[in-house]
This record gives sequence, C-alpha cells and structure tokens, in this order.
Amino acid sequence: MIKEGLIFTCVLAFVITMGYVIADEGDKAMVERIKLQLKSPGRDQYDALKDPGRKPVEMAQFYDLQEGMTVLDMTTGGGYNTEVFSAAVGASGIVYAHNYHYVLQLIDGAHHKTMLNRLQNERLPNVRYMVVDAEDMPFENSIDMAYWGFNMHDIYNSEKPGDGEPGVQTFLQAIYRALKPGGTLGVSDHVGEAAYDNANLHRIEPRIIKQMVEKAGFTIEATSDLLANPSDDHSQSIYTDGLRYNTDRILIKASKPK
Repeated sequence: MIKEGLIFTCVLAFVITMGYVIADEGDKAMVERIKLQLKSPGRDQYDALKDPGRKPVEMAQFYDLQEGMTVLDMTTGGGYNTEVFSAAVGASGIVYAHNYHYVLQLIDGAHHKTMLNRLQNERLPNVRYMVVDAEDMPFENSIDMAYWGFNMHDIYNSEKPGDGEPGVQTFLQAIYRALKPGGTLGVSDHVGEAAYDNANLHRIEPRIIKQMVEKAGFTIEATSDLLANPSDDHSQSIYTDGLRYNTDRILIKASKPK
C-alpha cells in the first residue's frame, strides 16, 4: 500500500513539474512574439542596428516580462523598447509609452516623430503613447513593470540644485507611485567611471544608479552584464563611431516593496 506521504510527494512533484512546463511554454511564446516583431514592417530605420547591442529577447527574459502585463516605458524616446515590450506582453497586455515634454524639443522633435511613425496604421494596438512630465504621471499602484532606459544619465548629469527642474528622484518617485506593490523597476544605462567627464560622455557610474534607486525606496534584486562590452573603456562618448549602439551597459532589476 502506498503511504499518504508518498502520494503527496508525487502529486507535489507533478504540480511543480507542470508549473515549470507552463512557465517554459509561456516564455517560448513570448520569445517567438518578439522575434516576429523584430522582422515586422514599419520599424524605425535604426532599430535593426540596435538589435545586436540591445538583445531584446534576453532583456525581456531578464525582467521576467509575461503575457498580459501592464508595462510603463519611461522616456521611450523613439520607441525601440516600447515595440519590444508590446510584443512581450501580447495582445492581452498594455504598454504605456512615455516621453516628457522636453523630448518634443530635442533634435527638433525627432524622437517624438519617430514614435508617432511607429504607431501608424495601428501597428502596435496595445500601446498607449503619452507626453507628460514625470511629476504629472497619472498612474498609481497599477503598473506591473516600469522600465527607464538610457536616460537617467541625462537627468542626473544636468541636475543643478535649486534650478527647479525635475531630477532623478522626481522620475523615480513617479515610477514608484505607478508600480503595484511588488512591481518591477528596470533601469539600464551606459557605464561611466568617476575618472571621466560623464556629463559630456553621456554616461553614469553604476554605483550612482544603485544609490538613486535605493534612495527612492526600491530594493535591488539583480544586476546583469547582458549588455556589457569589455572593449568599451568608458573614456569615449556613447556617440563615437564604432561604439554607438554597442556601449558597455548595465541592467538593474529592482522591486517596489509589497
């Protein structure tokens, strides 16, 4: 006769195994959606150049994106990551693509125009694009995952005490309010070193990113060198020929306390 404990163990093992199968199948479906999106017509002309350095599939897996999630893409710029997130969360998910008003002026509004072009003809039906300053962000405890990519360095390096302009903490506090308890914050940026003029190079030290994230109340869960480039010695501008789209970058995953 089989003992009850053995039956329980067998059933538990089966449930756990099935859980892994389900999770694995969901991950495979997400990967396929992203791969198809990378081949879709209507992407920006520079997107394909960014793909090798951005590793969109692996990045989505690092942040544990899943079908049906609600994602906030802070300072989306031209929308490269918004398009990836759109595919990752699928038709049942929503992506809020955010730019702040300064983006309308930057490079004669080039990023804003690129984002608008990306959305033409209902290409990304689960994307909602908004132009709103961080302090006016309308979300509260409603976002599963928020991503702030390649922009913290600009905000941090331009901060001047007393000038009244929103700083890093303004952006992070907006994200904190937006996230559900237990929600994920993803930050990525170009790696800088203290020995160099990071403001001119458009870089930031990883330790500063971590300090700012923790100061805002988040708990850092993991960092990744997925987008690392050992040949980048951090002494050159991110726009240097041969280095653009392939800088040394850090990925940080943090969470809002439950």
